[in-house]
Amino acid sequence: MTKLYYSSNTNSTINSISKELNSILIGLLLGDAGLYRSSITSNTRLEMSFGTNYKLFAEFIGDLLSSYLTNPVKSIEIATNKRVYTNYRLKTKTLPIFNHYYDMFYKLDTDYDKFIKIVPNNIEILMNPIVLAYLIMSDGNFDKGRNRVRIYTNSFKREDVQKLANAINKNLGIYTGVLYDRKDQWILTIGSKNLDLLRRTVKPYFHSSMCYRIGL
Repeated sequence: MTKLYYSSNTNSTINSISKELNSILIGLLLGDAGLYRSSITSNTRLEMSFGTNYKLFAEFIGDLLSSYLTNPVKSIEIATNKRVYTNYRLKTKTLPIFNHYYDMFYKLDTDYDKFIKIVPNNIEILMNPIVLAYLIMSDGNFDKGRNRVRIYTNSFKREDVQKLANAINKNLGIYTGVLYDRKDQWILTIGSKNLDLLRRTVKPYFHSSMCYRIGL
């Protein structure tokens, strides 16, 4: 077990979390998962939303985080002008154990006076095959036409995306490029030359329903 240290509203507490779950959380937070905190002295909850086709993956993540949930993953019907579709949502309890991750992934943007999501400054220490696997399952896509994997890091600033690419390159030896997408948004790409290495690295940690995101 790896010890992580958190502070609650008034008292310092020590909680333990497995190295594997720590890496899973980091991968999900680099992707679609978000953290919510009502004030800097309050505790934090994690939320994640999954599309219609991702019920199995949503339930899998719900099982991994079951110790931190009050309710299991919920299905929500969303009506639009054209159709009704199902969305799956996960929300943890509000707990001090997530404060540490909030401090890692969010910083105050003084221009807008709000907290924005960032790539942690120590991502080179954190990056490993589990982190990359869960990032791709969350935000990855297989481009069949070019035989490559794209990771949609659009919400991060360019320097953060480059920092993430450098960590993958350095820690895992998988060349990862930074590609302009649109409107000052940047994504990661892993090309065909590195595809076999990528698959060998992350597939052991993939849920079977998500293997198509690495072209399997």
